Parts: sequence; C-alpha cells; structure tokens
Amino acid sequence: MNAGRPIPGAPRRRIQLVPDDGPDALQPGDARRFRRALACVFAGYALAWVEIPLELAVSPSEATAAGASPLAAAIIARVLLGVLYMFVALRHAWARWAVVALGFLSALFVAPMLPGEWQVFPLGALVTGLGVVCKLAAAILLMLPLRRRLAP
Repeated sequence: MNAGRPIPGAPRRRIQLVPDDGPDALQPGDARRFRRALACVFAGYALAWVEIPLELAVSPSEATAAGASPLAAAIIARVLLGVLYMFVALRHAWARWAVVALGFLSALFVAPMLPGEWQVFPLGALVTGLGVVCKLAAAILLMLPLRRRLAP
C-alpha cells in the first residue's frame, strides 16, 4: 500500500499558500473592525518611531558611551516590527496572533512603568502610553474572529 497515492474518486485537498482574497472577502462588520485594528497597529508603529528621538533627547550620554549599538538595536527592532505588521495586513493568522500576544505583553509590562516615566519625562510617558493603548486596542480587535463573506 502506497500512502502517497490518492484514493480514486476522493476529493483533493486545496492548499492556500497566499491569501488570494481582497479587502471585500470579509464580512462588512469584520472588514471594518480589521481596518480599525490596522489603523491602531500602524499608529502604535508610528509612535514607536517617535520614541527613538525622545530617548536620545533624554539620555544622549548613554547613547554615546555605548556607541551606536542602542540606536541600531532600536532601529532594527522597529524594522522587524514593521515586517510583522505587514504580515498582519496581508492577513496571515500567525502574525495576527503574534501581534495579539505582543500587545497584551506590552500592556502587562510597560503600563506599570508609566508613572515612573511620567516623573522623569512626561512627554516620553505620554508617547509611550499612547503606543501601549494603540497596541492593546489592536490586540483586542485582532483577537476577534474574521469571518469570510459567503460566495454568492
């Protein structure tokens, strides 16, 4: 018996490697929610880029003492996060769940530190807090199921 041979008359499995459906493939309510989640994701992404110059404004001596590695690490982290967000926009399920996990972990670990940051640098705390709110909102919106529109 050869397990690699298909059974005669059995339906063939279809494998979808790339999402071939456009923005109209989701039900209208789910499509709106997905667009709102993407808006939250990319607003949080923009705020993450704003944090870099604020960090350098607060502690420029730390960046010069350690060389360019903290700045390079911050930029590489944001670029990798942007790639992950691109996969979310392409509706890959693994990327959605990674962003959901990162959003909740960000709220869990960063939010308790905001009062201390507020004492040192209020503008930085405001930017960080808005970023956490955007990530948490995106995580909540992305964890809800996305239902496909039924074919006519």
